[in-house]
Amino acid sequence: MKSLVATFLIALVVQPAWTQSPNDSKNGAIGPLPGGWLVSPAEAREFRGEDGFNEPPALRPRAVVPQIDILKPEPAPDLKVKAPFPITVQFKAQNDAAIDPATFKVMYGALKIDITSRITKYVKVSPEGFSLENAQIPAGRHRLTLQVQDEKQRVAERELRVEVE
Repeated sequence: MKSLVATFLIALVVQPAWTQSPNDSKNGAIGPLPGGWLVSPAEAREFRGEDGFNEPPALRPRAVVPQIDILKPEPAPDLKVKAPFPITVQFKAQNDAAIDPATFKVMYGALKIDITSRITKYVKVSPEGFSLENAQIPAGRHRLTLQVQDEKQRVAERELRVEVE
């Protein structure tokens, strides 16, 4: 009986970051970290960051959708960077609908945990995109999935896979 009570108390105290409710959490998003970190080393392990890096990209049907271009770091096979590193993203709308920056999302890893607030804390996302000068991500392989919609609710999605040394 004592071990059952002890297990229950440990379960109440040791709670994964994604199950906690930070004050700015909405729609399953996790809150900001101190020091400008986008993903903590513990979260990289917990949210299976390397598994996300190794998964093949999702196939999307081709249609008239907005575009997301990653300008920095320059996309390349086997991309390796040193933290902190810049992330610059440009959105391109179609002629019939503007980009809605309020729909911007960034999801992390194989579980696609929403870390949008960790970027929007430092930059303003505009219809043209954004630029984050010092992205803090721990050493290892990581996948960030970027999403944005236009005024016709058409979703653009782009992955940034990066290995941090």
